[in-house]
Amino acid sequence: MSVRVSRRSVLPVVALAIFVSACTGSPKTAQPAPERASASTRSSCRSVVEQGELPTWARSGFSGNTATRHIVGDNGEIAAVLFGYPYHAPAAEGHANKILWVAKEPKDGQGSGPDSKLTITARLAGSSQVASRSVAGGPGPSLIDMPKPGCWQFTLSWSGHSDRLDIEYLAG
Repeated sequence: MSVRVSRRSVLPVVALAIFVSACTGSPKTAQPAPERASASTRSSCRSVVEQGELPTWARSGFSGNTATRHIVGDNGEIAAVLFGYPYHAPAAEGHANKILWVAKEPKDGQGSGPDSKLTITARLAGSSQVASRSVAGGPGPSLIDMPKPGCWQFTLSWSGHSDRLDIEYLAG
């Protein structure tokens, strides 16, 4: 007795065998997907600079387009709106390291005024170097210069609130 196999019946079996073989191939031969360059892979800093709409709570005082470079703190309590980014240490000539700090709370005026301040304790990642800065009047416009380039880990406190974020400073 002979079995006769047609091409039409073999093709699906061969296609299935190739598919299964490709799915179960050795990881040694698999090629990794190309890595996309993102803010988190270009830098050692944890915080990612976003280019897009500010969170709704951080848009007060802005009109029109609220898409801009910014970082939201780890706890979501503060946003750093980055003007003139990337920043340099020392500050580049004719270039200011301007940050607008926008706090999520309080909105009722508590914590603002001449006696209030935003306190920044910054540590250079991978070192013991610490720099302290303050912004009179609490979160608001500021010029924040760092003594050396690198990833600066900011711990921020104001009016009973605190948050944390990283900002990269390039060599000036």
